[in-house]
Amino acid sequence: MIEKEELYLPKELLDKSIKSGKEFGWLREDFEFVIKTARNLEIAIIGGQTQFKFPDGICELYWRKFDTKPKEIDENWQEYCKRTAFECLDHFKKIPSDYDLRIEGIENFKFLKDMESENVEFEKHLIFIIYFENKPVNEK
Repeated sequence: MIEKEELYLPKELLDKSIKSGKEFGWLREDFEFVIKTARNLEIAIIGGQTQFKFPDGICELYWRKFDTKPKEIDENWQEYCKRTAFECLDHFKKIPSDYDLRIEGIENFKFLKDMESENVEFEKHLIFIIYFENKPVNEK
């Protein structure tokens, strides 16, 4: 089944993405590129959250989010896209390092705690889910 993001996100972003259920996530190293590309294409950023994604389970660090404020009534679409990109990046830069997120995950999820002794490279499974908003048809 094709997700709505697949209809308007460019191939270069989808190729770097990691699908998690019906959501799309990216590695930390690709995050800024994704946000800047979306801004340049006039795709707004709603926000997102941090998660560890493994083949047999997902652990969402939902408190490590990077949400943006909704569109203002008097805000045009281009301003909205620019603002949400800035807000999202600003919030994202405040998220702790991958190592610190690993520790948070282990402290909060038994699933991750149990994997700790298996020498799992947690950072390879750490993704940042991003939610987008495409320009409505009736928007100027």
